[in-house]
Amino acid sequence: NECAEFCKAVGATKFYASGHEFLENYPFHSSVLRMSASMEVIPDTNASLFPVTDKTSRQWREIYNSKMSGVDNASYLSNKGMIDILNKGSGYFIHRDGVLLGIGIASDDRIDCVASVVPGAGADVIAALTHALMYETVNLEVSSTNHRAISLYERLGFIKNAEISRWYKIF
Repeated sequence: NECAEFCKAVGATKFYASGHEFLENYPFHSSVLRMSASMEVIPDTNASLFPVTDKTSRQWREIYNSKMSGVDNASYLSNKGMIDILNKGSGYFIHRDGVLLGIGIASDDRIDCVASVVPGAGADVIAALTHALMYETVNLEVSSTNHRAISLYERLGFIKNAEISRWYKIF
């Protein structure tokens, strides 16, 4: 409760928490779902991946924070977080014919971020990001309240297979 009071004192208008049994006394807000798909079912694309660099990281981060600001359970990307993405080499711009379709984060067997900047380009962004992966199964996480993303992922062959966390509205 001290944390909630501190957040109110510094001006927070919403506060969500996860991870403790006593939180179940608060209204359920959302959960984070894991979804998986076989690489075989995801359609291919002619969109291209361009890795984020030091010179392009500011633009990438601005797009990320803008697109994720309205998504439940998404976090704000700090400068340190951007440095981590650069060091790992997992951040990408996705283009087709010189047009920016979106951005994403992908490595190993996971897509950690999908954000299209052109309406309807989400499938191409996801398909392009799979080219950066090294395994036969693609995993991602999505907020249960992000119905448009879930619908897209299901159309592409992703299946919900786990609830990772539950979030409750404290105020």
